[in-house]
Amino acid sequence: MANLRNFVIGFLIALSAISCANADHPSLSPVSPEAEMFSPVPEEDQRSSQEIEAPLETPKEEEKAQEPTASSDEIVTSSTRGVTETIVRIGIIKTADVFNDVEVGVEARILRDIGEENPEIRDIEIVNVIDDEGDSSKTLEAAQKMVEQDIFALVLASVSADKAVTDYLAEQNVPFFGWGFLEGFCYPNKWGFSFNGCLNGYTSGVPGATPDDGSLRLTEIFYGRQPTLGLVTSSDDAGDAMESLMREVWGSNLLSVVRVSPSQESEIADYVLNEINSYDPDILFLSLSLSQTLQSKEQLIASFSGMVVDDVTYLPGILREYQNSKKLEGGYVFTQFPPQEEYRQATTRIATDLENINGPLIYSQAISLGYWSTDLLIQLLKEVGEKLDTRTFFNAANIQGIVYDPGFSGGPCALMTALVHQDPSGGMSLLQVRGGVFRPVVDFNCPDRYWEDSGENGN
Repeated sequence: MANLRNFVIGFLIALSAISCANADHPSLSPVSPEAEMFSPVPEEDQRSSQEIEAPLETPKEEEKAQEPTASSDEIVTSSTRGVTETIVRIGIIKTADVFNDVEVGVEARILRDIGEENPEIRDIEIVNVIDDEGDSSKTLEAAQKMVEQDIFALVLASVSADKAVTDYLAEQNVPFFGWGFLEGFCYPNKWGFSFNGCLNGYTSGVPGATPDDGSLRLTEIFYGRQPTLGLVTSSDDAGDAMESLMREVWGSNLLSVVRVSPSQESEIADYVLNEINSYDPDILFLSLSLSQTLQSKEQLIASFSGMVVDDVTYLPGILREYQNSKKLEGGYVFTQFPPQEEYRQATTRIATDLENINGPLIYSQAISLGYWSTDLLIQLLKEVGEKLDTRTFFNAANIQGIVYDPGFSGGPCALMTALVHQDPSGGMSLLQVRGGVFRPVVDFNCPDRYWEDSGENGN
């Protein structure tokens, strides 16, 4: 949705002012537009990866038929780096200012399988956790160090993992898992696997990509009709992309677009209210940095008669600071993570697993990121089975493909791993701040187009 760079800058600026929302409470990173999701998979047709036909043409020669390459310039070697008969070694690279406790989520998910004594997969060992400090050169150094330490896969929770980093991981045949806002989670890179898919496909020109319609879908549920929208976004390339996305999704129901300077921190609300005065939309959508949102949202909520919604303020701990709670009271926020406040199967499962490792009662988005990323990794490892190496993994994930389904109501949306590099999952929730707490008003749900008639939007 909104631009990651703008948000990270705003988050780090605002961090020192949020006494309770410290580095242990990582950010809701704005996300770019998403790609077209796979066709619905009827329940009776959700076959194992051995039964799913390869989406790519199979070469006639027998030896080429066994080569799980998806393009002529991609070489997949058969390496057991980081794999023993009983262990799969993984690493974690994180930007600690934003995703400080991501490893807690990874550990909680790993321990669940150990506690269940699951015989289907090897135990997962975390070899190293490296903070890249948001510096792309340090991210690349960390990736190189992980390869030298013989890891099989990475949980990549970094804001600075640029194309050089993700291309290096692909060249080394290292699968990496995380939140799909990074370019490397999208085609042509086929080694990045996000539990919510490729999120930049539409704006980055991924073939076949379509825009994410989550903002329209959830607000239609809320209003019971198609509402009208006023967009407030930045006057830079990120704002251009956001405006293009909203015009595509909302069409004529997008009544106005207000562009704000990325450096503007004062009088935003007065400027916005003056610009939309003659339009009177149902919804005012703020696609700005965290600091700009906090600076303007309270006045907009007080002065604008409709819904004021953003996509950056769902941060565990942010409402403990009275001034922030006051600024956000009555406003709304989108989140791509299943919110803990829903207390559905997915979030209570995480809470139980965290309790088993003496983790926090209120968990951050970084913990969710680590947890669901590891859940996707574990399902892929189960599918590959005993003969695990880089080549069999690539074959299962990208050639045959598996349907990843967390198996809990209220959890991330199901997706097909063979299409994950171009498609988003589309999951989203809408919350309102009432009485100083986040309250779900539209539960986390998945787009209808991904499912047969489930009656629950896939959740």
